Amino acid sequence: MKLNVDRLGALGESESLKWLRKTTAKMLPKIDLRDLLFEVDSWTGFLDAFVHLEDHRTRMENLKTSLVALLVSEACDIGYTPVIDADDEALTRAGWSTSTSTTCAPTPSPRANAKLIEAQVRVPIVEHWGEGLLASVDGLRFVVPKRTINSGPSPKYCDFKRGITWLNAVNDRVAGIGQMVVPGTPTRGSDERSCPG
Repeated sequence: MKLNVDRLGALGESESLKWLRKTTAKMLPKIDLRDLLFEVDSWTGFLDAFVHLEDHRTRMENLKTSLVALLVSEACDIGYTPVIDADDEALTRAGWSTSTSTTCAPTPSPRANAKLIEAQVRVPIVEHWGEGLLASVDGLRFVVPKRTINSGPSPKYCDFKRGITWLNAVNDRVAGIGQMVVPGTPTRGSDERSCPG
């Protein structure tokens, strides 16, 4: 017996699907990522969690512009060059490096995240997702090409290269509640290390 499977023809898009795509495209205009962060800040005030290290009452002029540029460069892993603008004082290399180095310490990040979580709770659909009392933690393993204090060799996961594990915690309301880099840890043999998950 011979099985013959003919190639199926494309069904094409239904009129309802075309309408849905057109409608959602109008609802989601193309904007600059920086503008999106400014809009989220207008709802949540999360950028106010970043304060000057020397004086918590100090607010530098155009600090939010510098912070948003820093967040975009770090989150998108594009470096500083694409977000530096010589015509904008808040985005010049000299002014930006000074303001961000004195404001973006590790401590403001949890406070900013807490503001985002508090704002998300006020979104009506979120209450249907969960109560915010359960969390899921997952690890992603990455090969690290350079020697760092947080990396270690792992034949099982990193193919004899050095690697790290990035742990991310998400609650049942789909809000990130924490993350950390986990270094390689000693295992059975003294020379064998793994990047745990």
